[in-house]
Amino acid sequence: MSSLYKIIPFNVRHGNCGGSLVQFQAGDAEANALPFEIGKVLVMSDIRTDDVRGNHAHYETEEILVALTGGCAVDLDDGCGVRESVRLSASPEDGGQKTEDSRQSSAVGHQSSEIKALLLFPHIWRVMRDFEPGTMLMVVANMEYDERDYIRDRAEFERVAKDWKGLGGSSSSGRIGQKRTSLRHF
Repeated sequence: MSSLYKIIPFNVRHGNCGGSLVQFQAGDAEANALPFEIGKVLVMSDIRTDDVRGNHAHYETEEILVALTGGCAVDLDDGCGVRESVRLSASPEDGGQKTEDSRQSSAVGHQSSEIKALLLFPHIWRVMRDFEPGTMLMVVANMEYDERDYIRDRAEFERVAKDWKGLGGSSSSGRIGQKRTSLRHF
């Protein structure tokens, strides 16, 4: 089990009208429950294979990252020496366990009956890179956009990371479903 992220599955429903449906909802239900109420949803598209996205951390925002098409590597870092890399993929053949080196974690993606999403906690530096052609990523966050919640300078992140006591968000209490209602003032 990683200390920097959590993999959460969402069931895929195959209806009699064709196609598939994945439902995301806030609440305590085990099936398809988000660990927080939705503050914003972002969709990244038209990403070039050599683009680098992210390069920031958050004070309080939690995010769920889902590959809708394609995939990418997601590098995670707590600023205190713990680093992991996860391969996020929309392809069912990449949905199983995969290890490329000691820092590479399991692939995360779609399978025949579920989608696996990546829950990113606050206080984690994230970088998305090595995009497959045609990748589209969806980010579901617990807070509305507020620039004050972003740490965009790596040196500043490393400085404040030394003072943090844990990751924050739903990871700090071990309870999924915690509602975040206000920003700390910095």
